[in-house]
Amino acid sequence: SKKGAKRGKRGRHTGPPPNGMTVFSSEEPRETLVGDIVIDAYGKQFSDDMYYIRVSIEALLQILNDPTEAPFHQQAVQALIAMFGPLQNNCAPYLGRIVPAVLRAMGVAPPSQASFYVESLGRLVCISQQLIRPFAEKIFDLYDSDAHASDSLLCTLAGLVEVLFEAFSGDLGSHLPTVLSFLLSVIDRDTSEMRQVTDRTLHALRILSPSLEGYLFLVMPRLLSLLDLATTPINVTESTLACISSIVSAVNCNSFASRMVLKLVELLKCSPTPQFQSAVVEVFCTLMEQLQDEFTLFMPMISLTMKSRGIFNHEKYDGCTRLLFSGRLIPKDTLRVLPLLSGDAIRANTRLGLTSSESRPKPNVDATAIRRAWTVSQSMSKGEWAGWLNGLTSELVRQSPSAALRACSGLASKYPKLCKELFNAAFVSCWTELPGQYQQEIVSSLQEVASKPDVPPDVLQTILGLAGYMERDEKQIQIDL
Repeated sequence: SKKGAKRGKRGRHTGPPPNGMTVFSSEEPRETLVGDIVIDAYGKQFSDDMYYIRVSIEALLQILNDPTEAPFHQQAVQALIAMFGPLQNNCAPYLGRIVPAVLRAMGVAPPSQASFYVESLGRLVCISQQLIRPFAEKIFDLYDSDAHASDSLLCTLAGLVEVLFEAFSGDLGSHLPTVLSFLLSVIDRDTSEMRQVTDRTLHALRILSPSLEGYLFLVMPRLLSLLDLATTPINVTESTLACISSIVSAVNCNSFASRMVLKLVELLKCSPTPQFQSAVVEVFCTLMEQLQDEFTLFMPMISLTMKSRGIFNHEKYDGCTRLLFSGRLIPKDTLRVLPLLSGDAIRANTRLGLTSSESRPKPNVDATAIRRAWTVSQSMSKGEWAGWLNGLTSELVRQSPSAALRACSGLASKYPKLCKELFNAAFVSCWTELPGQYQQEIVSSLQEVASKPDVPPDVLQTILGLAGYMERDEKQIQIDL
């Protein structure tokens, strides 16, 4: 058959062997790529977008799994995040290797870079949502550490909690006690003047509020202790009021009603501004909605305190009171609080499909830029030949119609080893977009390079390996020695 004939032709290929790359993973068996071609892809068409994605991810994982390449880890992670956005659900096969690789890179990075890696994990969570759940165990281990962390890292960890909670539809399972213990310890240990870490943690607690009913005995005393303007900055006190309001709206807080009302009355007595007074009264309204008739026990004391502060009319409180006495006060739905981690835009666009590869127009390939890169000078030293090949590869990666390869362009321009790994895939991806005249010119240029007596062996081997790679994808180019 024709199909069998094609297989036979490939089997008789006697061209020079392509370059080899071996990728090691602690999670999966060793996998060998030959000239960026997966062994099991021989005899199949492999130069499609999903293949380019796999090649790019394998090359970046090789960098992340090598501690000696630590200076390039951050850019490798950035490239992975950039290519995962359009992938959406298609990222699932790679998460089991990406998450441990990012955590390992974080482990060998200086402490000043820890926030970057935690935020990167947050972005992965935003993109993959529930798909990352099977691999989240090691992420939650970050909250078990007792090591001293910077304020920046603590804030970023709080942000990671938020996106995990949202991605898992509010179900953190057995990890909730660990996460909650971490957040409360952050509040307890924050002795800074402005309490910025506490403020950030309170936002995370607001998002977790629907899951806190069984933990009010731990959470509420901490929150009530923050309602003290003598020891807590006013902005943090306002954040605490918002947090208490969210929890009261989400879960049954009746057992803490008396303590909350008493603390709020004390706070109202020393409220410094009308805006702050109104914020306190708003919490009273939320309590009224939830407690219903039981709230009437506290109304005389609240009314007396409001009048002592010159609050004779408060539109919302008065409205809630009328509805309560007429039996028409209905608790409002809990106001949804969005995560603050900088992955919000990625998550929103992913849900709308705005970053999907289907909706994104195919990038244009600048053939002129590639032509400039393949142009060869008359006389070049060994170092200049290596620079020429790296420059050509960088431009091919930058111009590639594959979003995955393009995501690697920043790192490829600085890291020659990545250029070498991506050369074949980048060349083929651009080849199909080049006009016929440009295809002839680049083949002539490669032929010219291969014919020069002073070309270093590694450059020559790369060109010959490309010829073998192209033939396997039925895009044969003629390179004669």
